[in-house]
Amino acid sequence: MSEINFVPGYLVDDYQLLTENIESYKDPEEPDLFNNYIDSLLAQLNKTPGFLAGMPDQLAICLLLVVKLDCAKLAPLSLHSEPAWDDVKTCVSIHKSYRPLLSTLADKFQHQLKIALLLLCYYELGATTQEFNAEKDDSEELQDHEDLDEYQGHDQEYLDEY
Repeated sequence: MSEINFVPGYLVDDYQLLTENIESYKDPEEPDLFNNYIDSLLAQLNKTPGFLAGMPDQLAICLLLVVKLDCAKLAPLSLHSEPAWDDVKTCVSIHKSYRPLLSTLADKFQHQLKIALLLLCYYELGATTQEFNAEKDDSEELQDHEDLDEYQGHDQEYLDEY
């Protein structure tokens, strides 16, 4: 069984948007839809690097096919708090044709780029946003429901007579 990775709290909202967007564009009946969407976003991003300002989930989608991340190194750095840009950038390899774009993003939109890369890291790890702990509930509330079922049972018998 593989290790379960959890998304840090400061990334949860953007991570949920990222995963929902990716799932919505990955259509088995139209496999090119997702790649066409990424190509379209990248073309717009190349023309206007700031057009995704405030949308790190969309920027992460753009970078999905452009960067390679060293998630084994990056995830521990970002687990409890947001790491510094200098730490993040050492974990990133960039496709050579996109280096000018990434340089522009790093210069002008560094924080958003950092968040997008962190989102991609957790996406590549298959992280989840919350831990599920099922515990047996022995509270009185359960006993109250049993009493309610017994009470409703008597009413049902009464109603069935008429």
